[in-house]
Amino acid sequence: MMLLLRPAFCCCSLRVVAVILLFVITPPHVQSVEASELQWVAELQTGIWTAVHRMAPDDAVTFSLQKHGGSAFDPRRGRIVLFGSDTHGEDWSNAPRIFDLSSLSWRRAHNDDPLSSYRVTEAGIPVAGPDGDHPWAMHSFGAVDYHAGWDGVVVSSHPAHMEPGRFSTDLAELWPEVRRHPTWLFDLERERWLPLSRAQTSFFAYATTYDSDRDVMIGSGYPGIFELSSRESKWLKRADGRAMGYHNNAVYDPYEKALVVFGRNGLGNDVLVYRTDEAQLIAMPTLGSRPPKDEHAPMAFHPVLRETLVIIDRFAPGTSRQNRAAGRAETWAYDIREDSWRRIADATLPFALGMNYHLHYDPQRNLLLLVTAKPKAPSDKGMALPEVWALRLEAGS
Repeated sequence: MMLLLRPAFCCCSLRVVAVILLFVITPPHVQSVEASELQWVAELQTGIWTAVHRMAPDDAVTFSLQKHGGSAFDPRRGRIVLFGSDTHGEDWSNAPRIFDLSSLSWRRAHNDDPLSSYRVTEAGIPVAGPDGDHPWAMHSFGAVDYHAGWDGVVVSSHPAHMEPGRFSTDLAELWPEVRRHPTWLFDLERERWLPLSRAQTSFFAYATTYDSDRDVMIGSGYPGIFELSSRESKWLKRADGRAMGYHNNAVYDPYEKALVVFGRNGLGNDVLVYRTDEAQLIAMPTLGSRPPKDEHAPMAFHPVLRETLVIIDRFAPGTSRQNRAAGRAETWAYDIREDSWRRIADATLPFALGMNYHLHYDPQRNLLLLVTAKPKAPSDKGMALPEVWALRLEAGS
């Protein structure tokens, strides 16, 4: 365990605000903060990203952060849940990785399942594990979300890059038997997987989010805007999605009852908005300043600021975007009411993030949490050990 509370790259020009956590009534789906945690939370400087944990090679649990993976935040227990694999026949990570904010430690929900355990059920569903009740390893991108009503993590992707001939032939014998790729639910209370067999629309390379007002999932991608209302239902199309590019990300704004989408393959800085009461996807004009164009950028909605936060990579002209150490990651806030962006000046990381879907808002600690890894040289074959960073932003910052 490591707690790193001294920023190594910039000083805060914003007013440091003392932390006073006042919650007269704690909602049942939000974890209470123990007194022992208040000290490290209080020591965080406002407006600056601070590393609060760095995995070490000799930790009890180690793994390499998967850039094609996604994640969700479990507010009931105060935990970040990662799921997803870089696959391509080289990685078979299919176990949720769970980071506990109380203990600042990682664990696996179960072991990653070996290829020898992969099979297809009589219903045509690909499964893995000793009991055949785990999903296959897959790219999950932005299609991993916490569903408060189900108290679980919803994974709405499928192992598209494991199709034989794409990158490997490891599943050549099993692939023809697959007849459906369901949405998967990881029950956080029981820590077990459940395939939602009727929900077969995949948002591979796209993004989904949870509509907390209507208790439904919203999926966004080129095929369209879809909604999933129950564990027994199908994904139902609500709007056209052809304006979207893949490698997008999305969050739900509960104040505006809207899905906010940013990023696309080939880079873009347009914001697309789907208002649930209008069931229509529109591109915002955004006449003022905009952030750099980007794709697969981490996003989270900040309810105190009432803004969508996006961490966006910036590179000097002519610099390869594959060289993360040569760039930096800026924190931008988007206000849907004003259709305007602003950069949070001191909340800049000293390296670019690359593909990353691991930004979350912790409602009990009023923190943004980011999981990333240090940039590696192309010749470095070692593990990309994850780091957890925290950012406090106050109203008016």
